[in-house]
Amino acid sequence: MKNFPKYILWALMAITILFSLLFFFGSEETVNCNGIDFEAPTFTSSFITLAFTFIVIAALATIALAALSFANKVASNPKAVLVPLVAFGVLAVLLLATYFGADTNPINIIGYEGSQEPYVYRLTNMCMTSAFVLAIVACVATLCSSLFKKF
Repeated sequence: MKNFPKYILWALMAITILFSLLFFFGSEETVNCNGIDFEAPTFTSSFITLAFTFIVIAALATIALAALSFANKVASNPKAVLVPLVAFGVLAVLLLATYFGADTNPINIIGYEGSQEPYVYRLTNMCMTSAFVLAIVACVATLCSSLFKKF
């Protein structure tokens, strides 16, 4: 039982190596994109599905372990839960602000004739704006922490 995580990691590594070999050294097929024919690996969709599956597994494991950690903190020290709740609240306010401030107009991209719904543009704009704000906050926090260590 102690080596179980190690075996799981080795199995995931083997699956990834197998799919990578199939992707890079497997057969190719002709794909037509906007009137241009090009050769693409046959296993592209399988490789993308594998990557998506790994991302979903990682996200679910992260959420489950965070929930368990939160439950342990509530049981042992209820006052320690205040900081994560405040952080979660600030993140929720940021997401709501960027959602309601997002633009629903389509972006003009040459060669793209998609007909998406306005909510897709709003969600995309929300995610991009939130990512930019969080990146700026991370940069400022990194700079401030290094400056505070000096003084």
